[in-house]
Amino acid sequence: MAVQQQPAGASNRPAVTIKLASDADELMQCHALRSAVYIGEQQCPYREEFDGNDFTASHLLLHVDGEPAACMRLRWFGSFVKFERAAILRRYRSMGLFFPFIDWAKGFARAKGFSRVYLHSQHRLWPIMERAGFRRVDDRVFHFSDHAYGAFTCDLAADPQEAPSMRSDPLVLNRPEDRMDMPGILEESAERGATNPHAAWAERRVS
Repeated sequence: MAVQQQPAGASNRPAVTIKLASDADELMQCHALRSAVYIGEQQCPYREEFDGNDFTASHLLLHVDGEPAACMRLRWFGSFVKFERAAILRRYRSMGLFFPFIDWAKGFARAKGFSRVYLHSQHRLWPIMERAGFRRVDDRVFHFSDHAYGAFTCDLAADPQEAPSMRSDPLVLNRPEDRMDMPGILEESAERGATNPHAAWAERRVS
């Protein structure tokens, strides 16, 4: 499901890539982007930005010409996914990255079978969230980390028949989560069959 926009024709339009952060280096890139935007620009305290939820979440990473430019954190609840910590580095904000990024995140959640997105938006961004297809949950305004927020939601047209389930092909469920439509490395290993007889197991047992 990784998305790449190639430069059009002979123009200098940059290549934009969006993917699920899948290793320690990519997670560090997300942390660096959030540190620059929230701690550096918005003066959010470190312990409020890195709040203990990072290792129970999925992280999306957007690159521009190979450079980390934006990130987003997704946390999964029983009936909805919560979009959080979306950050775009200042020098990339005039490129119109937000809407393609959030559309990709919606598609990722939809492919996992989720039918609703929930998020908290700073007051100044409410018109943008409405343009992105979100609506206010209610009229409450609440505060954390020195900003006023409102809760927004968006329905996704998820197809339960296409979402992964326990009846899905077992090897499909082994694929990387942002590339469920592409064969994974373990499917290559399946071609070898059951070739490991665990011969050494008897030697490891305590008699």
